[in-house]
Amino acid sequence: MKKFITLLFFCGLGISCTDGFEEINTNKNQPTVSQPKQLLPNVIFNLANTNVNNSFNFGDIVAQYGGNYEYNELDIYNWGADARFWGMYKWLNDIYDIKKQALLLQDKNYEAISLILETYTMQVITDAYGDAPYSEASQGEEGNLKPKYDTQEEIYTQLLLNLDNANAIIDTKLKVEGDNLFNGDMLKWKKFANSLHLRLLMRISNKINVSAKLNEIVSKPAQYPLFASNADNATYFYSGSFPNISPMSDGINRLYGYNIVIPTTNLVNTLIANNDPRLAEWIDPIAGSTNQLGLQPGLTLDQIGEPTNYSRRAEDYFYTKTKIAALFMTYSELNFLLAEASQRNLITIGSAQTYYNTAVEASFKQWNVVMPTDYLTATAPYSATTEVLYTQKWLALYHSGTESWFDWKRTGKPSFIQAGPGSKNGNKVPRRIMYPSLEQSVNAQNNIAALQKLGVTDDINAKVWWDKF
Repeated sequence: MKKFITLLFFCGLGISCTDGFEEINTNKNQPTVSQPKQLLPNVIFNLANTNVNNSFNFGDIVAQYGGNYEYNELDIYNWGADARFWGMYKWLNDIYDIKKQALLLQDKNYEAISLILETYTMQVITDAYGDAPYSEASQGEEGNLKPKYDTQEEIYTQLLLNLDNANAIIDTKLKVEGDNLFNGDMLKWKKFANSLHLRLLMRISNKINVSAKLNEIVSKPAQYPLFASNADNATYFYSGSFPNISPMSDGINRLYGYNIVIPTTNLVNTLIANNDPRLAEWIDPIAGSTNQLGLQPGLTLDQIGEPTNYSRRAEDYFYTKTKIAALFMTYSELNFLLAEASQRNLITIGSAQTYYNTAVEASFKQWNVVMPTDYLTATAPYSATTEVLYTQKWLALYHSGTESWFDWKRTGKPSFIQAGPGSKNGNKVPRRIMYPSLEQSVNAQNNIAALQKLGVTDDINAKVWWDKF
């Protein structure tokens, strides 16, 4: 009997100890889910690092600003399966988390920021690969580990809606916390959304008539504010203190990793021909001399010779930890887009020459270089019958992720971007990159369906949906 009573006592004690355990041991003042202001800085930082890596290690090569003197498979287009942009889905997951929390908190500004960052991220992914998972992406927690590939047309349709929505819901009277891109200034986020909108509209302008939407945005600055100066640029500046240092800078990278890319003849010769002072800002002369010599793009390794025979990327950008920045989008790019839109009669407001002049001036100011007084009148004056607009835009997009390559795929300009003598791709410049090899095993059915639209093989020469030149 005593044992029975003791057993009942301890059973009762066990029940009373666990009753309300979760409530008692939950700190109601401590949030159990990360807030948008806590997630945002890391997302922007990681997107910035991705942008810089893509600029220096991929974009600079395929847009022919630079060429590798070793490991030059990129240069000669001996490409295989490539996950470099697929990795951006990691940051898309975090962006979706910001959006979920913003919706729960009914915070329109964080929701808008998530839409803008989602659009920027997905634009890079789809422009690199073509069709890609989007509507079912980042649904692992819901059990969907095999997302379908949306067509690029479907993706762009949603991205444009994202930007319209973001522009509409932003409250510029309020600031947000955790914003290490615009310091909480929602007017700048609104300008970024609308400037990015113009980029996307021009990207698909050879496929769809976008004139009405372009004119609507340009003609209503109060409703659709755009970048108004370099102060509005969507640029991430590194503090220079670890870990807030670019992945190409001293302290994170090695000088070898920075200098493995040699400036090309396309870049060096164009700058020299124009007596362009950005040459001294971007490029160091051959070591021990004042002479400049670029590397012809697409040479085989045995044709390159010693790297010390060539000019180098300006090493000040490596050693000065605050000089390299992540360039998401700039005032200069915006005005080049407007200049082209005007030249093609897609917009009726403003003149192509005015937009062009503004774009070139903005590029020089962005790099803190004084533009020669006769640059726009004698050296590189606007012309609708030459490639000067596209060549100057190519210069202005230096180190801007992969935008120059995407823009070349759309326009075919500047025409000096051509396969080199060592090309392994039939003298063609690739139009896309191949899907990651992991997709062939973990998401085979959807991967195969996407490949069938390309013509069965994962072809680097297949054109993405908007690629029409």
